[in-house]
Parts: sequence; structure tokens; C-alpha cells
Amino acid sequence: MAAAEYQLHCDFMSNYPEVVIRVGKITFGEEQRNIKDRIKEIEANQLKSELEEKLKSQATTLNQAACALLNSGGGVIRAEIENEDYSYKRYRIGLDIEDSFRDCIQHKDFSAYFDFKQEESCMSIFVKSWSSENLAYPRVCSLGTGLYERSSSSAVKMKPTNAVHFLKRKKDEAKRGSKWQEGPDPANVQKCLQQSGMEMEKDINDAVIQFFERERLDLGEILDFTESTTVEFKDFPRDKDNYEFVRNILPRYTSAFANTKGGYLIFGVDNHRRVVGCKRNIDPSQFVEVVGETIALMPAFHFCASEKKIEFLCKALPVYDISENGRGYVFAVRIKPSCCVVFERTPDSWIMEAGEVKRLTYTEWTVLMTEEDPDVSHFADGFQIELSRSCRPPLSKSMYSNRGLTCVKTLQSTLFPVNPDGITCKPEEICEEVFLEYPRVKDVIMKKMEEVSSVGILIFSRSWAVDVGLEKHPQVACDILLVAADSFPTLYTVTMDKGYSVSSTIPVVEYSRNVACTLKQKLVNEGGYAQKVCVIPQVIELGSNGEIKTDLSCLVTYPPGYLVSRDGLEELLQALVIALLRFRSFLSDQIGCEFLNLLTIKQYEILTKNLHKSKKLFIYGLPGSGKTVVALQIIEKIRNTFHCNSGEILYICENTPLCNTVRVGNMCQTVTRIDFLNGFYSRPVKHVVIDEAQNFQLKDGDWYDEAVKLTEADPRQPGVLWIFLDYLQKTHGQVLGLPSKQEPQEWLTVGVRNATEVYDVMIHVMKMIASDRPERHIPYEQLNRLVDEAQCGHSLQGKFDFCSLKGNHKIVTGVIVHKCLQYFKKGYSVKNIAILCSTVEERDSFKRLLEHEMSNHLRDVRQNICFTTADVVEENGIVVDTIHHFSGLERSIVFAVFPHVETKFLIPHLLVCMVSRANLHCHVLLEQSKGFRYFGSQNILLDYKLTQKQHLMEIVNNCIVMEYQRFEFSE
Repeated sequence: MAAAEYQLHCDFMSNYPEVVIRVGKITFGEEQRNIKDRIKEIEANQLKSELEEKLKSQATTLNQAACALLNSGGGVIRAEIENEDYSYKRYRIGLDIEDSFRDCIQHKDFSAYFDFKQEESCMSIFVKSWSSENLAYPRVCSLGTGLYERSSSSAVKMKPTNAVHFLKRKKDEAKRGSKWQEGPDPANVQKCLQQSGMEMEKDINDAVIQFFERERLDLGEILDFTESTTVEFKDFPRDKDNYEFVRNILPRYTSAFANTKGGYLIFGVDNHRRVVGCKRNIDPSQFVEVVGETIALMPAFHFCASEKKIEFLCKALPVYDISENGRGYVFAVRIKPSCCVVFERTPDSWIMEAGEVKRLTYTEWTVLMTEEDPDVSHFADGFQIELSRSCRPPLSKSMYSNRGLTCVKTLQSTLFPVNPDGITCKPEEICEEVFLEYPRVKDVIMKKMEEVSSVGILIFSRSWAVDVGLEKHPQVACDILLVAADSFPTLYTVTMDKGYSVSSTIPVVEYSRNVACTLKQKLVNEGGYAQKVCVIPQVIELGSNGEIKTDLSCLVTYPPGYLVSRDGLEELLQALVIALLRFRSFLSDQIGCEFLNLLTIKQYEILTKNLHKSKKLFIYGLPGSGKTVVALQIIEKIRNTFHCNSGEILYICENTPLCNTVRVGNMCQTVTRIDFLNGFYSRPVKHVVIDEAQNFQLKDGDWYDEAVKLTEADPRQPGVLWIFLDYLQKTHGQVLGLPSKQEPQEWLTVGVRNATEVYDVMIHVMKMIASDRPERHIPYEQLNRLVDEAQCGHSLQGKFDFCSLKGNHKIVTGVIVHKCLQYFKKGYSVKNIAILCSTVEERDSFKRLLEHEMSNHLRDVRQNICFTTADVVEENGIVVDTIHHFSGLERSIVFAVFPHVETKFLIPHLLVCMVSRANLHCHVLLEQSKGFRYFGSQNILLDYKLTQKQHLMEIVNNCIVMEYQRFEFSE
């Protein structure tokens, strides 16, 4: 670790709402850093080498700090100016520092990333976040890659731009399964050279192979081959330790040969190809041991699954003089070409982590350098990319929206519109609420707006801290973010005088600065904003009479480049939309990497409710409208709004698999309804979120009353109780246990999960359920209004298929296996598929048959096939389970075995549950032998003029009619 590293530390007490790194004392200035201009001073005061080392160390310190900020969303470097009488206007910063910054960013104009401001005896260096700008540039800023390659007869440091192409090529080769042949046979190199048409290199390679097979060498003999891409000569030094010499230079040449075509590093031969041997006696066994230990310590990254170590062979060739006296040895180290990536040392690349400057490991660096947008080809044209990793800050992630659903630009124009004729206040509901509750705030804010541009937006929030994932401050009435053209983005934190002493406003100032800093980081690292940006905090304290008691404006100023331009205003607001509406989709598990999606406008509006005034809420969501997504998001809001720990929030659902999925985030306690009634959770609990409540039953206990008791245990400060439910997916005929009056309510009616063809089937069944009323415990009038508002929020096509089979389970499983094999050939994995049944007995029967049937086709599939249940949904297997256990989960491909239950009116509900679990493709399979039990005749099954969808609808309708008639008769 370089000495400079110890001087770097994060300044948490700075006035800047930024990540600030202090680097200690630095000499600035063109003349002051030019050693040639300081000869007299050097002669009088210190040795030239000491000054050179000092200035070099300072430049290294600045580079590491700059690199860390470039890779982490930007920030400020603060340096104490070491030389007196320095002036930035007169002396600039120093040519060597400018050059090192240019090398750091690989850009001619370092002012694109760096701004300088002298503040008395301190220098502030404003650092913009790194962005790759185009696909040829690396995603990560690096001072050095730690990689070497051979170029002609030299080992050349691989520059970051070259490393990008090298790493991507290696990654692509690993994907294709292509690599060098195994074994120490150097014929790989020879074959490669021959195919390349490099005849001279081929001759050299032939000669060095023969050389490596020799048993002895003569002192002074001239070898018949020279240095080349695959050969390097090294003479032992006269005045250095030979072993230490080998340890120092071996990694460089090992990396270069391994990353190119392989080759030979030969010790004891000078630059004239003359055999000189070692100047002092070297123990061959110890030499081989040093070589092995040195290479073993070298970092190597594998894109492939081989995890092979660096392969080499070391040989000692004795050297004799004309009198046959031994004159030491020539040592030849043969390095095999690597299938993947070999580093000389860990890359010189830095990042901010937990408030500290940290050097990236070679694994972290390689992953960041080669990160790509997730492969969503299986989802056809269902998603459009809103934010790509390429050309964005290093920590930003790919962001998608459903094609046809509201895109980022539309979301921005709806949520945060820019009025060309003035300042817009959004959201209107929160704005009006704040102005009504705190009338003086309006006068204060409007007065401040007179100082800014006429084009922009004021975004009101009860707590911007909660919006960016921080805890709300109890003294803060509201936060207002100003984003306006020709102005710096400003965060106004409004506090109320509640008897706090003057000193108590200091934590509020720190709160506001921290929120502003976090918001700026999210705009860059999550919103993908790649321009210069800041957020300046200002605290406005209102007295009890509504008058301004304190106006603590931020004392820091930014360079003009951080002003928001009129052209960049909407781009910045779109980054804000992404930062606020992004969430980790359940598709992440299927794709195998983090998949970030965007909330809908309605989901966002529900999540921005004032939780102090919306303690109880019933959220009705149609199938596929994202109820569980909102439930998980609101848990995080509750934590930060009420300063809760995870144990004080309880998430209740009906089945264990959904519990396990939620439990992974460790955001709260998670229990099933039965465990909740049995008291299997830790106390005290203050807030309760209930999901999939339509599947709850009163017969096992009054779960609703228990939840109310928990949240109202403290009448002075009741907790939050939010209940998510969908009567269309009610899978039982029992009473739920909800109160008759379920107010207040919010509705989610936009389908975002299912392909259009799948959603089309769902909506038909949903309308059937809503129009026929066999059960007394469902509010059908409200259900009809919900279904009337239903709409598919995108244009993802997908596929729906209904198949009526004349046979038993075995025939059905044969069809499923056949279709699964077809999906595997198209590139889908086992994690993309779920097979859903009605009962546990049916599930177990199908699972046994599927395992037997699939075992006959394992040779045709290039992946391990296994069948699992929803309880272990994280495992890599095809899920086979009941719809009850799979509730709340989803898969790209769903096979739904047509429900077979005694209570026929539940069949449409179960069918909606099954079909709604499919993101892309849904196959409904009906065994005819069971189908006859549902109908008085077989005409429906034999009418081939009906489409598949019509066929299914007729069957569902008959189920409803027959059960409805049975209810009428029983009445």
C-alpha cells in the first residue's frame, strides 16, 4: 500500500454537501512544482531526489483521491496549500498535477471533470463523476490496470482503454467456451503464429522450443533466436540480490505472456543473445521455489468456470566454460497462455466505501469494467431500457420500463413538469397540505423564488430524507427541492420552533447537508446523471408565530459549471425520477442479476402519502398491478419516517414462500397468518403490513383484530396498518375477517406484470367473476368498478395457450416436458418456469411423473434439471407447487393445470391466480377426463370452431353458472 494512502480521509464535518476527501498539505503552482526552477532552493535546503519524491507522493495522493471520487459519484478534494504566497490566478496548480489528472480521466480537457477554487490557505478541487462517454472508454476510472501484454519484444502496460477491449474479448471467449488447449504443449503458440502468417515469429518459436529441451549451454555462446513476442532475455544484475530481482520483474512478464500468446522468460542471457549465466551461485531448487511462490501470489480472474491457476514450467540449464567448469545456470521460465486474465498486481483504482477511500480488488475492478446491461432477450420487446450502464457513472445500474408503459420522459413530465413561464409546485396535494398547515412557509418560499430563474420546479416533500432512504428529523416540517434553470439545485429544509435551544439547530443543519449530499449522490449513482451537479442545503427555521427565526443559508459556493442549464433541466429531473421510482424487480431472480424497474405513477403516489395521516389504508390491487412491490417499499418508508428498527415492523402474508422472499432483505419481521395468530414473532411490534389478505381466513382466529390491537397499543401514537388484497384472487370460500367498512382505500388497476396476451385472458375471467355473484362475502359492486378501470400498462406480447387433453397426468406431463425442452433450446433456464396445480396431492403426483419423464431427456439439455417447490424458490429448479403456495410470486413461463376443486365457483379465482403468475408465457392444460365433470355435455370440448381463449371462457362460464344454480337451489 502506497504511503500516500494514509493521508486520505473523509471529512464528515465539512460545510460542503458532498463527499469530501482531505489530502493534507500540497505544494501548488507551476513554478513551485518545477524542480528546474528551484535549483537554488534545492541546493540550499534539501536533496533534489527528496523533493522529487515529495512532489511525486503529493501527485499520487491527489490522483488516488480524484480516482475515488470519480468512481463514486463525485465530490470535493480539500488540500492545505503548503507554499506561502501562492495564488491560483497567478500560478495555476502545476503542470505535473494537470498531466496526472489528464492521464486519470484520459481526456485532453481536464476541466471537464475538475474545477479549482482557492479559499485562503485551502484549495478545493471539485470532481465530477466519471462517465465512460462512449463504449470505447472504460466504465471505471483507473490510474493503472495492473495488466501487461506483449507488443513485439516488449512487455507493455495495458492502458484502461485497451483493457476494456481485452476484458470483453476474454469474457466473450468464456461465454462461447473457446480457450487455449490444455496441457503444457507449446504447440498452441506455434499454431496461433502460423495461422497469423507470422513466419519469423514461427521460426523463433521453433528455435526456443528446441532450446528449452537442451541439457546444457556453453558460456558465451550466441543463441540462434532473438527476443520476440514470445521470448524475453534478462541478464542477472551485478549489484542486486538475484532472488529479489526475479521477484520484482517476474510478475510483469508473466502477466504479459499469459495475456498474449504465452512465452519464455530466460534469465542469464544478455541483450546480445550471449549466454552469461548467473554471476553468483544460485541454488536451482531455491530459484524454482522463488518463481513458484511469486507466480502463486499473482491475481488471476476467471470469466470461465475452470478456475485454473497460472501454468508455468521452470527449467535450470547448467552453463560450462571452455574448460568444462560449471559457470552457473541459465533459467528458462515457460508461461502458458491463460484462458482468462492475469494481473501483475491489483489494479490502481479507487472508490469510496463507508466513508473511506478503498482500493478496488482485482475481482471488483474486473466486474465493474465488464458489467453489461442484463440480457432480457427472453422478454422479447417487453422492456425498454431507460438507463444503460454504458456511458454512465461507474456505480449506476441498468434501468428498464415496461414497453408501452409510461417511460421516464413521460413520468418526469407528469410528476415534475417544467413550466416555461414560471416555477411549478409539485406534488400539488403535498404543497397545498404544507401551505395550509404552515401558512408562513408559502410567503418565505415565494420570496426566495424572486431570486431565481423563472423556469423550474419546486418539489415538496414531508421529508426528502425518507425519499432518499434516510431517517426523518423530528423537528423538520417539510423539505422543498428547487430545480431551476441558471441556478444551483437547492434543498430548503423548513423547521418549526418547538422549544428547542439555539444549539439544537446544528443537528438540523447537519441533517439538511446530509440529505442534500445523499440526494446528489443518488442523482448520479442511481439516476445516472453524468453532468456536473450539486444540491445546496438551506435551513429555514420558523418561530411559533410563523415568523422566520433563523435563515441558515449554506456558506459554500460552487463553480459556475454546476449551475443547471436550461437544456439540462429536464435531463436532471429525469435522473431524479429514476432515483425515486427505481425498485429491484422480482425478475432479478430469473435473470440471475439485479434487474431494476420503475414504479407506476399510481404506485409512487401511494408511496408518497403522509404516513402520519394515513395510518390505516386498504389497497385494492388487481392481479399483476404490483401490490407486493408497494408493500415492500412502504416498509422502508415506515422505518425511516418513524425511526423504527426492523423488529418493530411486521409483514404478514398467507404462505411461507412469499415470507421467505421478503425476509431476504431483513427489512422487517415476516410471518404467515397462522404464525402470527400463534404469536411466533418478536415484540414489541408497532406497525403492520398485510399482503395477499384475500387468502386470509377468520375461522382460525381474528387476525384483523389482533393486527389492530398491535398498531393501536399506544393510542397517542398509533402505528401504521396497511392491508393489500385482491378479491379476484380469493382461493377459498371462507369469511376473510375484514370489517364491512374498509376505509380509506386506494386502488391499483394498471397491470404491469403480465404480457398482453396473458392479461387479455385474465381480464375476461376477471369480468366473469365480477359480474356473477355466488359468494356473499365479496363486495362485487366495488369489484366491478375496479375491473372497469383495469388496463394493461404495456405492449409486451407474450403467449397464451389452452390445451384440452384426453388423458391422464402422464399425458399432461409429457406435454409439459416437451414444451420445457423447447424453451431450453431457446435459452430459457429452469428458474424461468413454474408448474402450478390445485392441491398438494396433485402437485406431488405431477412432480413424480415430471421427474421420471424429464430423466429421459437429460442428454438433450445442457443444464441440470431438477424440480423444487415454492418453499425453496431460491434454488435453481423448476417450481412445481400449488397456486396457494406460489401466491405473490411470479415466473416468465407458467404451466397451469386447470383447477380441479369441489367448490366450482372458486375455479375462475384459481385460474386468475395461476395465469397472473406468468410474466410472458402461460399454458393452461385441462385433462378431458376431469373436464367432463364440469359440464352436462361434451359439446364444448368438441367445438373446434372456438378459439383457444373462447374455449376456455366457455368452460369457466359453465363452472360459474352451475355453481350459481347450486347456490340458488340451496338458498
